[in-house]
Amino acid sequence: MIKRATIAAILAAITAPASAHDIWLTAGPGRVEVHYGHPADFSQPDKARLFDLSAVANGKAASLLGEVTVTDAILAAPLPKAASVVAARYDNGFWAQTTQGYRNTNRRNLPDALKSMWSQKFAKLLLPGDGMTQAVGQRLEIVPLADPFRLKPGERLKVRVDYAGKPLAGAEVEIGDGKTKTDQPKKAKADAGGIAEIEPAVTQTVLTVVHRVPGSVPDLATEDMLAATLTFASAP
Repeated sequence: MIKRATIAAILAAITAPASAHDIWLTAGPGRVEVHYGHPADFSQPDKARLFDLSAVANGKAASLLGEVTVTDAILAAPLPKAASVVAARYDNGFWAQTTQGYRNTNRRNLPDALKSMWSQKFAKLLLPGDGMTQAVGQRLEIVPLADPFRLKPGERLKVRVDYAGKPLAGAEVEIGDGKTKTDQPKKAKADAGGIAEIEPAVTQTVLTVVHRVPGSVPDLATEDMLAATLTFASAP
């Protein structure tokens, strides 16, 4: 007979919160695409949870939210030709863990929850152009310190992880391509200045960082679970 604790663990794994999913951006034909889920395991992002989608061109940001459409398990919007960065913010809501798994609610509704969190996600897409090494001000952000489109074969890229506008020492950056599913992704650890060196993927690079902090709204969640991604095509 399976023990009750084992059953609870299985249920918790099966009903793990959508906070474990990622948001990342890619460039399609004349458009920016918002992906949700994991490589090779996509889900439909909720348009109502997308609170910001902005294209930065010549140092100025313009919102694309009014042009977002839902299609083929992604969200998409026209991509301005002059854009060098596209940034997104996605609120994945409040989650509370019980012995029966996670529920999409806050701790006011489940005051005896084992754990509660507010899942917030940030994403950036880099495109050839100027200004991509400037931070856009996301709460959790991966900032390239050089132009990845000008890297020589085999050359590494330095990136800085920022939290609340300051370098995040020791941050762990996961390196993938947004397509290939793996149980053991490559990782790079940031130094005391929040800087990590990464080896870009062959065709497309998707960097991911996760950071947990005490809840900014403690009566609703004990912690904020922040996740940020940075995507760019590899240099030809």
